[in-house]
Amino acid sequence: MIKRKKRKDIQALRSRTRRKSSLGIRSVRKSPFSARSLFGKVSLCAFGKEIKEQVKKASLTIEAAFALPLFFFGMVTMIHFMDVYRIQTEHLSKLCQSAKEAGMYAYVVGGDGVEEITLPDVYKYKPIGGLIPLPVKWQYNKVRVHAWTGADRGNGNSEENEKPENMVYVTVSGSVYHKKLNCSHLNLSVTKVSGGNVSSRRNENGEKYHACESCSRGQAPESTVYITKSGNRYHNDKNCSGLKRSVRLVKESEAGNLHACKRCG
Repeated sequence: MIKRKKRKDIQALRSRTRRKSSLGIRSVRKSPFSARSLFGKVSLCAFGKEIKEQVKKASLTIEAAFALPLFFFGMVTMIHFMDVYRIQTEHLSKLCQSAKEAGMYAYVVGGDGVEEITLPDVYKYKPIGGLIPLPVKWQYNKVRVHAWTGADRGNGNSEENEKPENMVYVTVSGSVYHKKLNCSHLNLSVTKVSGGNVSSRRNENGEKYHACESCSRGQAPESTVYITKSGNRYHNDKNCSGLKRSVRLVKESEAGNLHACKRCG
């Protein structure tokens, strides 16, 4: 009897659960509101994704519109400062060279009372084209050097005991020294002539022109050659070292084995 009751109770529970599950399925199938809400959620998610993608594209466009002009403006600014540095360096190097030459000449003339030499340099700079037009700027440089006048030694009577030494001009490949900077050996007047007529030409001393050992050794004169009034060589190359002079100012005692030029001293 007990077993039969248990079986009946189990069958009753199973029937109840089946009824509840069938009722739930029917309610879900028959409820139009739940299906609509589910479809609305799906459509809203898709719409939200589309909006996010469009916002991303728009943000990239806006960033590019702001970033590119700033990038170009920065590049133009860097180029402007580089140009200013270049011009400043060129002017300073030229000014330093001029100051050194002035100090050297102060030694030549004696330089009484001259201890320092100051050279100014004023120039204007016009900025290169950019997004913002800038006015012309005036730049001022100044270089100060000590005059090459030497120093007193001994008992302070060096001016009486030592006479100022003469300064002479020498070249890199020359065999003589010159006392005058305007010597014709230093200031060459180059003339371009026809190579066929160079054999009939004479220099100012009546000498013939022969081939230069540097640029025309063993060569016949070309259609155009270069000569000087004081020299006795013709040159096939206008950039030959024989047509140029690198002059240095040195003391006469430092001239070594060079002898004096016959034209200037």
